Amino acid sequence: MVNIELSYLPSDLVSGNDSPPVFITTDRQLKNFLTYVKNQASRRLCVCIRSKVESNMNEEAAESPNREEEAMLYKLPDAAIDYQTKPEEDESDDDNEHEIDMITGKYVRFSLVDVVKKGQHFSSKTALKATMEICAMKHNFDYKLVKSDKKVWYVRCADNDCTWRVRAEGLTVGTLTMHKYESVKEGPKPNDIIQLMHNDHGVEISYPLAWEAREYAVNAVRGIPEEVYGEIPKYLHMMKEANPGSHTFYETDTNGRFRFLFISYGQSIRGFQTALRRVIVVDGTFLKSKYKGVLLVATALDGNSNLYPIAFGDVDSENDRAWEWNTSIAKAPAKVYPHSHHGICIHHLLNNVVTYYKGKGVADADVQKWARCQFPGYRYDVRTTNPAESINSALRSPREFPVIPLLDSIMEMMTRWFFKRRTKSSKHTKPLTIAVEKKINRRIEKSKKFQVFPVSDDRFLVQGDTFECMVDLVRRTCSCGKFDLMKIPCRHAIKAAFSVGIRAHTLTDDMYTTASWRSIYAESINPISVPEDAWIAPPHVQQAEVLPPETRRAAGRRKKRRYETVEDKIRSSQGTQRYKSRKCSRCGGVGHNRSTCDRAI
Repeated sequence: MVNIELSYLPSDLVSGNDSPPVFITTDRQLKNFLTYVKNQASRRLCVCIRSKVESNMNEEAAESPNREEEAMLYKLPDAAIDYQTKPEEDESDDDNEHEIDMITGKYVRFSLVDVVKKGQHFSSKTALKATMEICAMKHNFDYKLVKSDKKVWYVRCADNDCTWRVRAEGLTVGTLTMHKYESVKEGPKPNDIIQLMHNDHGVEISYPLAWEAREYAVNAVRGIPEEVYGEIPKYLHMMKEANPGSHTFYETDTNGRFRFLFISYGQSIRGFQTALRRVIVVDGTFLKSKYKGVLLVATALDGNSNLYPIAFGDVDSENDRAWEWNTSIAKAPAKVYPHSHHGICIHHLLNNVVTYYKGKGVADADVQKWARCQFPGYRYDVRTTNPAESINSALRSPREFPVIPLLDSIMEMMTRWFFKRRTKSSKHTKPLTIAVEKKINRRIEKSKKFQVFPVSDDRFLVQGDTFECMVDLVRRTCSCGKFDLMKIPCRHAIKAAFSVGIRAHTLTDDMYTTASWRSIYAESINPISVPEDAWIAPPHVQQAEVLPPETRRAAGRRKKRRYETVEDKIRSSQGTQRYKSRKCSRCGGVGHNRSTCDRAI
């Protein structure tokens, strides 16, 4: 009979001259060693074979968890584990606390303080188990599982005479993270603060005091609304220093009180001038901070149909004077852009027709402003103000911030969008943008059954669709109108181009190419990297004074959500039924019911 002794030297002990080896004495330690050498292939196992010597020592084998407990070890959902230490006698008193007992026994030759600490969190139970196994492998000790379920993981030393143990309880992710993120919109309400003070500190506070405490905490994070207006001149100066070519402007009344503010990043301006469709969508949304106001947004769409903000404005109200700094909806375009054409959002037109005109005043709405076929310029596929509305939605939470934190949120959003899209466009290898490639592929599928009849070298008659269409590949037109309006070949033009060996992407406008997509995001939106107390500005900027605007609280409860439009009400009332065909039970026809049926049967 022989004894086999297994040992190895961990990588962090190799440099030592007298470093002792780590002995493998149990199945668990052998399993841990095999896991260890997968990442440390250079480690070698030392095997010593000796004659077995009889001994009267009664060694108690380390207990391993049963199959049921071992299976439960991997069933715990991702939850954080909270480590804390407490005396052993407290364990039976409070078994529901989210804590870990970590008691060092007299036979343990080391401490786990550097691995398992009080208050430490693990992302999952599996991560905790792996950490403990690596620790046991490194320090040559063994432990046994006492309890393992979906809430508790409890281990102790394999030696029954040793009192060392570790106890962990799972906490929900929401409990651990809800206080760490600003994206939690509401946070604790005054009643919640009252309850927290009572449960945690045994103190009773009034509702007004809880409200003031909440406001104090919010202002500490976002800034005091009354004070941030005075920082506007320096902030705009530092923003232009960080982003050359940017344009900013602010105006005050005769008393020095804030009226409106305008910002436009130089990177956005240069990108719009380089390779974007010449369509600007403008809209305004109400701000919800203490001094309210209106946030004006001017945005375009890039070749991949992504939002491309151009300018932002914070104004006291949506009036003509304020809109001149951010492209007026009705009056200012003639003054700012005399050669531009004004279009109407068909979504708002629908609401006005349904609400006020009942379908009788559509002709008075100037067809050139809402019908793309009659529009004097090019609207492409931009028919509504949804792009600007989408940016307003992206800034839903920052709209409650004071003006400087609001501008910071806009800058952070722009920085994130530019970086993400620059990375995405650099990885795209097709000649056209992702959205346009998908659109052309769909049109290729629809055009497979069409027939093409040449009329001349450049003109073709395409049959097989609902209507016959005439395509001119040189002028890039089609009688269906889509090729003319969108500057993307329609399915008829694609079929005609394929018949003469021309690829579809060569007929697409340059603004939809991947090269143009990359060029508009080639620059980065730079945040202000200098702390506020270290801002350096010219004397006239330092001396500028901006006071908060005059405001008067309106009667009634403050609105948090926008009003429902007529279209919203129609959708909510009809629900999914708006997509179902009505079938008459009298004649079997579609589009009417029995009570309105006038067909002969």
